[in-house]
Amino acid sequence: MKRQFFTFLICIIFGLGATGCKVEKDPVSALNGLVKEYGFIGFQNPMEEAGPGTLIAGRPTAVSYVAHHNDCFPEDNIVRHYDESNINRTYQYVFKGNLGFLTSGTPLISAGFGLSKEHMVHIDLSGIVIEYMSSIDVSDWYVEGLGDTCKNYLDQVGFIIQSIRTDNLKLQVYTKGGSKIGLDPVTVGQFFQFNMGVNWSQIDQYTIEVTTPKYIGYQLGRLRKQDDSMVLYRAMTTKKDKYIFEAIGLFWDDEEELIDQQEEDIYVYQDAER
Repeated sequence: MKRQFFTFLICIIFGLGATGCKVEKDPVSALNGLVKEYGFIGFQNPMEEAGPGTLIAGRPTAVSYVAHHNDCFPEDNIVRHYDESNINRTYQYVFKGNLGFLTSGTPLISAGFGLSKEHMVHIDLSGIVIEYMSSIDVSDWYVEGLGDTCKNYLDQVGFIIQSIRTDNLKLQVYTKGGSKIGLDPVTVGQFFQFNMGVNWSQIDQYTIEVTTPKYIGYQLGRLRKQDDSMVLYRAMTTKKDKYIFEAIGLFWDDEEELIDQQEEDIYVYQDAER
């Protein structure tokens, strides 16, 4: 704990730019910088439902819900898998007078009336888990069980095939001068407003821990009728507030098919630049 305080104080005094040290000016860039490492798009607005199977449309900065994940890809029929290979990694962020990207993605917490520009919020983010659906399961379900209504919508919108989430958040509040602020039942409510059902606890005099999973990023899959039930196009990046769908297949039947695919990829890229 003393080491964290010393590092934080050095950051304030000297303005060092290491991750978890500098004060983040742009929450969206901070979040995208984190999830991009894993090949995901960061959520830029609050989303109550963000797990695999959710149908969404719109733009990266203004996502529109189309269907709950159980509407077209019910968990009773398609198993969700979990990759916990990065669960022990920790990321540190500092935001001035706000909660940064904690207000995006799954809404767990909002700023209390007592949080102002006179405060620094130190966030430790850990427990990185990737939740996904098997493309094989999705293809089989598309052929054997998916209803026509869902197929019609999937011709026009994308669906979340993978999500990235954090299972552990630790929060501390500092003054601008680098002093920790002690927390008690009154001050916790002044700084943090937790949503209904969120699991949180105070683990010491200065630290709040949140253990309710929070989705922070996603990959979009494409599953149109022309795709022959295979999920071989995914959006893992954006450009100028548009999703960039890329082919993830490795092999092509002939040179003409490869040329057609290259031309389609160029079209998608150019369309995003408009």
